[in-house]
Amino acid sequence: MLACVTLLNWGCTKIDTTNLGADLIPAVDNVNTFDTILTIETSREHNLDTTRLARSEMHVIGSINNDPVFGKTKADIFLELKPSFFPFYFGNTRDTINSAIKATTHFDSAFLCLSYTGFYGDTSKSQHLKVYQLDANTSNFVDTAAHLLSFQPNMPYLNNLIGEATVYQPSLKNYTFLKTSRKDSVVKQIRIKLNNAFLASLTNGDTTASGMNNFFKNDSLFSNKFKGFAVVADGGNDANGLFYVSLTDVATRLEIHYVAANTKLDTAFTSFPLSVGGLTSLTASANANYIKRDTSASEFTNSPDPAALYIQSAPGSAINLKIPALATLSNRIIHRAEIFLEQIPGSPGNDVLSAPQFLYLDLITDTGTVKYKPLYFDLSPNTFYNPDITSSFFPTEGIDQAYYGGFLRSKTDVLGKRSFYTFNLTRYVQNLVTRRTNNYRFRVYAPYNLNYYGFSLTYKNNLAFGRVKIGSGSNANYRLRMRIVYSRL
Repeated sequence: MLACVTLLNWGCTKIDTTNLGADLIPAVDNVNTFDTILTIETSREHNLDTTRLARSEMHVIGSINNDPVFGKTKADIFLELKPSFFPFYFGNTRDTINSAIKATTHFDSAFLCLSYTGFYGDTSKSQHLKVYQLDANTSNFVDTAAHLLSFQPNMPYLNNLIGEATVYQPSLKNYTFLKTSRKDSVVKQIRIKLNNAFLASLTNGDTTASGMNNFFKNDSLFSNKFKGFAVVADGGNDANGLFYVSLTDVATRLEIHYVAANTKLDTAFTSFPLSVGGLTSLTASANANYIKRDTSASEFTNSPDPAALYIQSAPGSAINLKIPALATLSNRIIHRAEIFLEQIPGSPGNDVLSAPQFLYLDLITDTGTVKYKPLYFDLSPNTFYNPDITSSFFPTEGIDQAYYGGFLRSKTDVLGKRSFYTFNLTRYVQNLVTRRTNNYRFRVYAPYNLNYYGFSLTYKNNLAFGRVKIGSGSNANYRLRMRIVYSRL
């Protein structure tokens, strides 16, 4: 939680930059009220992604292989699933699952399951997923709540394939009845059957004090033996989408199905979940989400439209905006100052690979170690915050999106239907022209979270969801611009 310390006085000027409204905008009559369009200079912004993903947040798996504008995306998941108690045993306390003792009992099958929560991309194309068992010597995949999206375990695992499945997104809404559980069914779950060799290696464990297979005795012995799984996207050329899954949902688990006997035969399964820790005898599971963007064969990298800008949601790309005319704009009453960004329609893939739900604009400082900071005043006009104070650099209640903007909208006119975004900078521009403050450059991107002063703040986009090609300041039809409605003093 961020503390909010309101020790500074806002001060007074001829124009009250914190209360002058942009809610009621007078009509432009060129007598009392005027408007002007300011040119925006643009360039690519080097966006070093620092996104980290907690285990409780949505993870991504899948492949985008058919986006000629932005290129390819590959998302893999690494996770450790383990028993929820130790010493561990299958079934009930007096169950028998041993064919040498009771011939009709046996371990039947194992499935790695992921709780499905959403999808981005082309739902008509199937995806192929493979499951590998991590090598027992993997040393850098440890208990952690978050990882950078560039993380992968350090030991090879591609020679240890233990399961694979073809997943078709529309089918995930159908119920699946579990083979060895007569009363159980699941829905919205990605299920990948694991091979019998893995099943045998897992069910061969015991809880003896010593021995080669005593990995069910305690948490550390199990984690040393079974480091976890790599669930790898291998969708082929047609794959064109990403699945969103919840690792902490009960539907994400390793299922071991068996037939047991006590007084009668019974079919059931045992689940190994992703541990969130909190128990002295059970550490938190390791997990990571690896997302790789490959733009090497894309329009974005090889033949960008000179009148276009390219924004891909995190981990993705950003743009740099500069408005030189703001530095010389005379003092005036600013009724509205707004930046317009319009999508260039007709790009290949727009029909299935939609634009980001939210864009975000902040300031580029170019001084010291702090390269970026939030926009002054307009993130939430009714809440005090100061981007220059680390203890209160952001509105405590978050962004007032209805006022500030940045959310995806659509319009239809003589040029056709397209998406667009606006940013309201009214109070910021009023302060600039009244107090002659620094005319910062802006960064616009589609973040998953915001990072300032060592703090990470959740934003509204899903990870890797959305990409958009927008008109630059030189585009004749879809011009990036700032419009100012003002009155003279």
